[in-house]
Amino acid sequence: MRLVGPYAEILRIPGAASFSAAAFIARLPIAMAGLGIVLMVSAERGSYAEAGLIGGGYTVASALMSPLGSRAVDRWGQRRVIRILVVVHAATLALLALLTMSGWPFIALLAVAIVAGATQPATGALVRARWAHLLADDHRLGTAFAFESLLDELIFVVGPPLATYLAVAVSAPAPVLISALLVAVGSALLVIQRRSEPEPKVSVEHVDIRPIRHTGMPIVLFCLLAIGGVFGSIDVATVAAADAAESRATAGLILGGYAAGSMVAALYVGTRSSSRPDYLPRLLAGAAVLLAFVTLPLALASTLWALGIFAFIAGLAVSPVLIACFTLVERLVPARQLTEGLTWAISSIGLGVATAASVTGWWVDAKGSQTAFWLTTVAGFAVALGGLLGFPALRRGVSPTKGPGVG
Repeated sequence: MRLVGPYAEILRIPGAASFSAAAFIARLPIAMAGLGIVLMVSAERGSYAEAGLIGGGYTVASALMSPLGSRAVDRWGQRRVIRILVVVHAATLALLALLTMSGWPFIALLAVAIVAGATQPATGALVRARWAHLLADDHRLGTAFAFESLLDELIFVVGPPLATYLAVAVSAPAPVLISALLVAVGSALLVIQRRSEPEPKVSVEHVDIRPIRHTGMPIVLFCLLAIGGVFGSIDVATVAAADAAESRATAGLILGGYAAGSMVAALYVGTRSSSRPDYLPRLLAGAAVLLAFVTLPLALASTLWALGIFAFIAGLAVSPVLIACFTLVERLVPARQLTEGLTWAISSIGLGVATAASVTGWWVDAKGSQTAFWLTTVAGFAVALGGLLGFPALRRGVSPTKGPGVG
């Protein structure tokens, strides 16, 4: 009950449960669309390299273009910008499924995937901006951010098994089409909630340095880029390992177990608090080192059962890194740039996912699935390197006047 209490408290704030639930629906496709594209393209075209490149094109476009959309949100508001992006995004996801099943050439699929990714709404940033607007300097903001990280983990528990089930039991394009439907419905439910929408804070005349240039932000973005590499490599390597064992549906269960481990850790870390100004940098450094070492056994798994167990254990270190990074962004970036700053954080993860998915897809085609998990370990050690070497800069960047970190 002590773990649940802080979350129940923030959800009793008027409007909070409604906008958080809508955002959950809208961002569930984050854990479905990329994997769905890999499943769909690999099934129809028989190439993990092509599947990784098309899925990577989708994710890279999202990573590079989402901050521009969020800058527009900070200037003109969520409702005006998101409703345009969602229409294009959902339509191009559906078109990608249609063209793939119709046998269109690789370059056409890649082009449509890029447009779909470029218009993906940064829903995780939008909902965190609403929490920041609602709670301002309230100490419960850290708990709210942790709650959203917990939902992110739940998304990755539900999303991969759902995507693989739809691809295997229904049809290859089903997870992509369902993703388009979910993002459209969830975004519509979010933008109609006007009372919790932050007012635009950036005027056309206002000149400010970009969020990525604030002290400590490059370190946070590097760590998130590297943990995206962990996600991208483990996704593709797990699907390939399950295929090699002639049990593709098991991939979703393994990835769900990985996310479940992270969700368990998020439930605990989200209720912790500390008055120490360097709490968040210390949390990031410690969790990042743990993440590096718990990825090592993945490459040593000899069966899918062993891989599932190791994946759950590895997941325990993920959410502490994510919670520390997202809460650090709120501390490091001015409120008027928060949506853009949070979107840069999410985009860094996406860029890491895309790069790692492409490299892992090539690796699997060239050398097989067994050794592909070493790429996950390399990415994990990169997170640790960033957390340790960046600790002094993060400690300088966090303002003691903004209150404690998580909790």
